[in-house]
Formats: sequence, structure tokens, C-alpha cells
Amino acid sequence: MKGIIVFFLLSSFTVFGQTIYLPHEVEKQVEPTGGVLFLNQFINANLRAPFQSAIKGLNGKVYVKGIVEPDGSMTNHEIVKGIDSLCNQEVIRVLSLYKAWQPAILKGERVRQQFIYPIQFKIERRANFDSTTNTITHYFDKKFYMTSDLAQAEYRIVRKVNELGYINADVVYDQKQGKKWSNMGKVPFQRKEIWFKHAYVGNKIDSVRAYELSARDENLASYATEVTLLANGTVLSEKEFSSDNKLSRFREFDLNGLLRKLDTYADSSHTEILWHENGQMKSVVEYPLTESFVSKGIIYVNSWEKDGTQKVKEGDGFWQLQGAELGGKSYIEEGQVAGGQKEGKWQGKWNNGGIHYEEIYLDGALIEGVSYEDSVKRTYTQAIIHPEFKGGASKMYALLGQNMRYPSEAARRGITGKVQLSFVICEDGSICDYKVEKGVGFGLDDEAIRVVKKMNGLWEPGVFRGKKVRVRYNLPINFQMQ
Repeated sequence: MKGIIVFFLLSSFTVFGQTIYLPHEVEKQVEPTGGVLFLNQFINANLRAPFQSAIKGLNGKVYVKGIVEPDGSMTNHEIVKGIDSLCNQEVIRVLSLYKAWQPAILKGERVRQQFIYPIQFKIERRANFDSTTNTITHYFDKKFYMTSDLAQAEYRIVRKVNELGYINADVVYDQKQGKKWSNMGKVPFQRKEIWFKHAYVGNKIDSVRAYELSARDENLASYATEVTLLANGTVLSEKEFSSDNKLSRFREFDLNGLLRKLDTYADSSHTEILWHENGQMKSVVEYPLTESFVSKGIIYVNSWEKDGTQKVKEGDGFWQLQGAELGGKSYIEEGQVAGGQKEGKWQGKWNNGGIHYEEIYLDGALIEGVSYEDSVKRTYTQAIIHPEFKGGASKMYALLGQNMRYPSEAARRGITGKVQLSFVICEDGSICDYKVEKGVGFGLDDEAIRVVKKMNGLWEPGVFRGKKVRVRYNLPINFQMQ
């Protein structure tokens, strides 16, 4: 996208009694809230090149004619010049979602204005896609570096995809043996029915029925983009992974298909961008990461109101976050930021105006806080204290090791693997609600739960703003035969 091109037409015309003006007939022409840069960012973030078109390669523009309405929405989209039906439909889909236009002004009134502009697709042809088998193949040299030189290829990974480009079968990995490829193994494909916790159901956080497509090995490493969809095919979220199986990008959409959250991950930071429901950018924050990819805090970069008013600019201003969740209830969090850090007094307010908490910060560090939940006043100097096994992680793993018994059936068959468990650590340090998130079978799952139950009562509970809370804890248990 290079920007918006507005074509001056010859005359205005009337539809259903409402005049539609041309750019030269108004005192102030339409423009995207915040300028062309914001619209370009919106389009680049939301536009998904149709897979069936992209695999052939794309290099062209779709020109669209439409009308900006007085309320900032766009209507009457019409393709003036297109590429193909799939690309044309995608452009109209994306532009129908953007409702953050500043409408045209004539004699002090908002009026309808027609415009025409292009959106460009530029994608290289996917030479590694085989249309006869609907597979994408990546090749690797003997050091397992990706290569496009088949003469250097020693390994390959083959992914079968559906018409949208998402995984729909086991991922196969092979090794070259002479002039032929020999199968080394596979990563199982899974289509899983889930309840997806969604933050954009109206203006509340709720769960919707959906299904998830994924391909993960026994160590839970992902071998394909993971996607969550509604039954009608609407995409709710996408997780993309780098070549070393690290999460590189996460996108979350509302029920209309509008991108509302984009997380990008680098080696030293994680950036989060949020959008309002009209397509106006909402906020940008950064999370510096430790070497183990744990957040070291938050840097408040920019924030905007729905109408484009900027509240925080380059780390300075007044921050307000709506929709934070506590026990199923939402509240508004607000306060000053300076240099990207919390500064001075911050408050959390319930939607009815009641005070949830008040905190004092200096250079981003919490000095003291007071919470008023459940009509109980609690003071604290740490907002979050994570649950911890009494004696530390080393004692926890020692307890597991001392009590573990390898199931006889699994031992007889030589079954090994990692059982991914989760459980809830309650306010009194007891544990409950055990769940096998990813099992192995052959008695290993039951054994993992049996031994984890021996940790009951041996935890220091989690604390949130001075109050002990229930926390779900994930724990992998690895079974390997000696």
C-alpha cells in the first residue's frame, strides 16, 4: 500500500434524496482518522491474500469505488478494476470493516462523498506448493538450515493444507536416501472442538464454541500455523511460529473478522497492538523479555481514543485501559505515564464508578497499593505474587521423582512421552481440578495425576492485589525409560 489515490469526478449525484458529493465539491474532503498512515496500517494488518490466488503469485492493484457516510463508515463498495474474484472480495471485506473515516464537510455539515482508491497485492509465487497434492514442502540441508537448492537438500517437511492454506493432515518429515526420500516420522494433525475465550463478544469477555487446527509433536512444539475458527469459517485467532518453533505472531479477531489484537515476538521484546471496533488503532505497548521469554514489565508507548484523539504519545500522557477482567467482571484502569512507565496515582474503577484499587508508582515501580474488593481493604507492595511450591522447584521435582512409578503396561511396550497437566492452586494452598491437557495414554496420564496429587497442601497460593486467589498451573511430566 502506497496510500490513497482520490480521483476527481465530474459532478455530484443524488441517491434516495441524499446528495453524494465529489472531492472538489466539498470544503473538507474525507480522510482516515489519524491520516493515511493509520489506514495503511489497518489494511496491512487485516488484508489476507486469498491462498488460491497467492500461490500463483500476485502483483497488481484492486481499485475500489465507495462512499464515506457522515457516521464515518463506508458503503456502496464497487470494484472499478480488479485482479480476480477472490482478491476483489477480500478488499471489499477489509474496507467494510473500517469505520474510522473523518467525513466530508460542506457548509459546516457532514455529507456523503464518493472516492476511489487502490489496494496493492504483491506476493511471490509459491514454488514449494504442489497443487496436485495440496502440499507445501520446505527443504533443509544437512545442518538443518532451510534451503531452496534441492541439490543441497538432505531433509524435508511436508504439510498438507486446505483451500485457505491451513494445515489439515499430519505433518510428514523425510530424509533423503540416495535419490529417494525415506520417511522419518510425522507430527499428528488435530482438529479440536473448544470453547474459545473471546474478548470481543459485544463489549464483554465470553466464550464461544469454535474449533482449533494444529500439529504439535510430543514436546508440544508446533509445526504449522495454529488457527481457531467458528463453524462458519470465521477466523478468531492465528498463531504463527518461526523456523525454530518459537511463537512469532499472534492475531485475534472479533466475530466480524476485524483484527483487534496483534502480538509480535522478537528475541528481546513482545509488542502488542490493539484496535477499536471501528478500526481506529487503540494502543501500542511493549514487553521487554528475559532470556526465557518471561516479561520483565510493560512499556506504555501510544494510545488513542475511538475518535483518533491521542492520549499517550511516545510514552507520555494519560493511559486508560477498558475491559480488564477480574473474576468475570470488567473494570477501567487509568493513570499517568512518563517515559513509558506508570507514574504517580493509578486507579482501577468498576463500571459503576466504584473504586477497585488505588496504587502509587515511581519510575514504574509500585510503591504501595490499596484494594477494596469485597468491601475489604487490603494493602500491598506487590500487585501479583505467583504461586510457589514450598521449598522451591527443586523440592517439587524431587517429590515427583521419589513417588513416580512407571506403569507396567507402558514399560512393557516401551512407551515414553510427556504428559502435559494443569491443576488449580486454591487460596489455602490445596490443589484441585486436575486436567490432562495433552496425554500419552498406556497408564502414564493416570500416573501423572496420581503423583501430582501428593503435592496437595504444599503450595504457597497466588496473590493478586493483596488477595489470595485461585491460579491454574501448567506442569509437564516427562516419562523416559532408563
